[in-house]
Amino acid sequence: MEIKEAINKSLFFLGAGASKNAGCLLSFDMLSFLRDEIQNDTDNKFLPSEKKALKFILSCLEYHNEWRTLELSDKDFKFTPNIEELALIIRRIKNRENFIPYPITGNWSDKLTQLENEYQREPSTEKKGKTIFEAIDLKLKCELLPEWLNFDSQNLGYFKPLSDFFRSHPNEKFRLDIFSLNNDLVIEEFSAKNNLSPWRGFSNGKWVGLDVDEVKMEDFDRINLFKLHGSLDWVRLSTNEFKQKQDLTTQDEENIDKYHNPYVIFGQGTKTFSIEPFFSLVQHFKKKLSEKEYFFVIGYSFFDPYINNLLIEATSGNSKKIIIINPKFGPDGIKIEGVFKHLSEDKYFRIEYPSKTDVNTLAKYIEKIQTNAFYSELPEYNVSQITSNNIEILPIGFDTFLQKFFENGGKLFLDFIKDFENKKNEEEKPF
Repeated sequence: MEIKEAINKSLFFLGAGASKNAGCLLSFDMLSFLRDEIQNDTDNKFLPSEKKALKFILSCLEYHNEWRTLELSDKDFKFTPNIEELALIIRRIKNRENFIPYPITGNWSDKLTQLENEYQREPSTEKKGKTIFEAIDLKLKCELLPEWLNFDSQNLGYFKPLSDFFRSHPNEKFRLDIFSLNNDLVIEEFSAKNNLSPWRGFSNGKWVGLDVDEVKMEDFDRINLFKLHGSLDWVRLSTNEFKQKQDLTTQDEENIDKYHNPYVIFGQGTKTFSIEPFFSLVQHFKKKLSEKEYFFVIGYSFFDPYINNLLIEATSGNSKKIIIINPKFGPDGIKIEGVFKHLSEDKYFRIEYPSKTDVNTLAKYIEKIQTNAFYSELPEYNVSQITSNNIEILPIGFDTFLQKFFENGGKLFLDFIKDFENKKNEEEKPF
């Protein structure tokens, strides 16, 4: 097997942890940052009533996470709140009468009504007919999220092994298929610094979809980057068209939909859409999962049941592998340990894997998420049975993964895939 075949068999799936080294905040860190914001009397991002509302919702979220932990009757699991859970609750409150009709719900919490009345009485020029939770939702998504995902381009040194890897194979016709839940621009910035042009579905300033037959792929380099939940440099216009910010015309600037600037999906819950580009991106993700053998899942918490469904379905009844790259995974009770060991004097490394007990615990944890009604509106339809045989864990960070697996022309990456292929051949042809 050559490196091209190993890459072509692999899919790379990025969660928030993949951008941590660049300086982007993780979901838990965003929540901590927000706590500091609303406890700071000199901060003016939120009106006093909005701060009260956030404090109320955060306290409810803490209670709910503790309640969910106790309901499991399992000391191995402890749920902790994050920013996407907060965004989900705010969206549910904002749209409460659309989810459950008023005669059933009454006035909901008296506290919510009190906060809304207080908000409406406050003098402000920014309300423009919005309710308090509509205003908070907009600020989180359009103001604070870009701030939390800001990073210093000087922090991208951990990508150097990947750029060196590309240069070590100048004539190999392979492309990394990278699917990302991240809205940040870390991969784009790395690509720009290395004179790379990743394929993202845009050509000549317009979204052309993922059917690339009419696109000159030689104009794009080495990386196919598919951002399933949108990007900070995407905006949607009042005409329902969406564009990259760098491609906007003067007329486009006047027609930007303020709620969709940036054009991203933020917050857990149902994330299936019949609108572009999200529909095509998810369909393409499912197609690639059916074609590939090895799914490197990097810095992802598995708190999105819809994405989990696709990953679990793709590995059901076959030898495909979900390879989790994460130095710390799951609640406090899951202790995933593993170390690098010298393979030989040439300084290549091999992973000493966690025990099967650790992997079984992790599989059980993912099943708990899949059946939890908080994360999914229809949990009874989620795929929950995942076998530990389809899971491998590398308890390392994304920076270590790039350094060890892609240095020296990707020798360790190639050996890693070869090992799986050899084991698979032995199982299929034991004699």
